[in-house]
Amino acid sequence: MVDDWYTKIYLGRESPRIAAPGRCFEIAAPGPPPRWKDPALATAPETLLPFARPELEARQARLRATLRARGLDAMLVFSQESLYWLTGYDSGGFVFFQCALVTADDTPIVLLTRRPDLLQARMTSTISDIRIWWDADDANPARDLRGILEERGLAGGRVAIELNTHGLTGWNLWRCQQALEGVCRLEDDDHLIRRLRVVKSPAEIAFMREAGRICDRALERVIGAARPGMLDAELKAEYLASILGDGADMPPNAPLFNSGIRAVFGRGVSQPRRLEAQDQILVEYPVPFRHYNVKTEWTILFGEVPGRQRHMYEVGRETLARMTELARPGTTLGEIFDAYATGLDTAGYGRARYGATGYSVGINFAPTSMDVPPMIYAGAATVCEPGMTLFYHVMNGDGDTGLAMGVGHTLLVTEGAPELLTGLPDDLTVIA
Repeated sequence: MVDDWYTKIYLGRESPRIAAPGRCFEIAAPGPPPRWKDPALATAPETLLPFARPELEARQARLRATLRARGLDAMLVFSQESLYWLTGYDSGGFVFFQCALVTADDTPIVLLTRRPDLLQARMTSTISDIRIWWDADDANPARDLRGILEERGLAGGRVAIELNTHGLTGWNLWRCQQALEGVCRLEDDDHLIRRLRVVKSPAEIAFMREAGRICDRALERVIGAARPGMLDAELKAEYLASILGDGADMPPNAPLFNSGIRAVFGRGVSQPRRLEAQDQILVEYPVPFRHYNVKTEWTILFGEVPGRQRHMYEVGRETLARMTELARPGTTLGEIFDAYATGLDTAGYGRARYGATGYSVGINFAPTSMDVPPMIYAGAATVCEPGMTLFYHVMNGDGDTGLAMGVGHTLLVTEGAPELLTGLPDDLTVIA
């Protein structure tokens, strides 16, 4: 039965103040959107937070200190990755308008979101002040956001807005610009939170090590299941069954299991294909544990191995080893790219190389497992630091011959030699 609270509040037929036992929802108009209050959910249960509360609060303090150092009064956080890192909030609700306001002082964070995310926000994060905007033909949550900024005394202030994120569409940015014009000065955040989280904490590294163990077991299962006559999509199913059965999350993006001529592609495609006795399949996939991703890349061959393809493998493996050795404190990502370019160019595969050959990995929600920037490309100025986690790959697709080869792994930059978080077989996999 639909109760009175649901009818009046969720369906929009609200009175100025509607209360249900133990909870209330205050309607205030005009001004900021209403605040949800529930004494039973004053704080998130510690077991639902991905990290210890003191670590999350320390991250929030680092962000606030950075805002003050830049002369900013507040920040509008739209990235789901940022929200997770900062507060523990775990949701897919970022596909709609969703924003957290973080001030430079110690005023509590305010989250503006939709009703379906209310309980998740309360139970998976440190956020206690949650405002709800309601779906309607004329709904404009950017106006609600303006009310929150005015309530917080930010009129005339300098406010950073998180721009490079799938959590802020062009339409929603436009609505923010229109609603906040004359209220405050919006400024590019310049990847502020992303820069803070590129170096991982010990707790984050523990998540990534576990993701690496799950990833390695999945590759073993994929190789063990590969045989001519099966659909390449069946290997994809093997991967998913393996990682989900081992405790991983659903991957933020579809894996790449490209066989036949499609193995030269750098992206996955639709329509499963049946593997033949003489064939190839290039495999690249993410494995997330508590939303922290590692990745692997490998090539499985069937039948006789052409000499040129064996050479492509040897070049790829040697180049990957040289790139990995460079992953030490003080090395720029541009220098790592130079090792990649030199390896392929010297071996005669210059036409096949990409403009980038890896990137940072860590927290990622859909639609990608690439936690960028930073990326590994020519001239990239980012310097390796202990605690950074990177995915390297050497992908070599020859469009003339149709031969493909790809190798790649995830590593952790340390004070010395890098630690490999994902492993690869000792030699090329060939299914006779």
